[in-house]
Amino acid sequence: MIPKCIIFDCDGTLVDSEAITNGVIAEMAGELGIAMTGKEASNTFGGKTLDEVLYKMKELSGKSLPDDWLPRLIQKVNISWEEKLRPVDGVLEILKNIRIPVCVASNGEPTHVRNSLRLTKLYDFFDENIFTASEVKAPKPEPDLFLYAAEKMGFEPNECVVIEDSVTGVKAAVNANIEVYGIINSLFSENELRNAGAIPFKSMHELPALLGL
Repeated sequence: MIPKCIIFDCDGTLVDSEAITNGVIAEMAGELGIAMTGKEASNTFGGKTLDEVLYKMKELSGKSLPDDWLPRLIQKVNISWEEKLRPVDGVLEILKNIRIPVCVASNGEPTHVRNSLRLTKLYDFFDENIFTASEVKAPKPEPDLFLYAAEKMGFEPNECVVIEDSVTGVKAAVNANIEVYGIINSLFSENELRNAGAIPFKSMHELPALLGL
């Protein structure tokens, strides 16, 4: 089936942010007495909401977080993004050439999602068609966000495809009964994405042919 609408995840799918963000999270975890590498942070927090990050940090540290921990985390992430954030390879070319509606559906905080798209010059491809978990009852892996995105775009779920990079996101698409393609990166392997229900692929350059566009 050739889709009528493409729903993109953001972090790790459109923008190469996962390693940057999780590196900062790992660094900040050290302040709480939690020894964690960037890879371990990616495995733990990939695809998760900020609230889920905070909950897990409290659980791992066994104590309440300092009041300034979250604001400093956000500040450090923003600084790192301004220095290092880039689009995922091949994304810009795809967005320039796709002739069907596209949107973003992310578990990320609304301001962070929009900021990441602006920093990477991708924002204008989506305009206001940027949806986050803050707009629905439950974040990924529940289906709410993808179903909401499809509805807001004016399409039935079976007329859409989802592009994801995390098992959490893939499960959300599967739960929404939307076909999902999973880009393989350092976060999740081909088998992990396939076992979660995605059609794995290695590069964004492959996507137009995979979708029949």
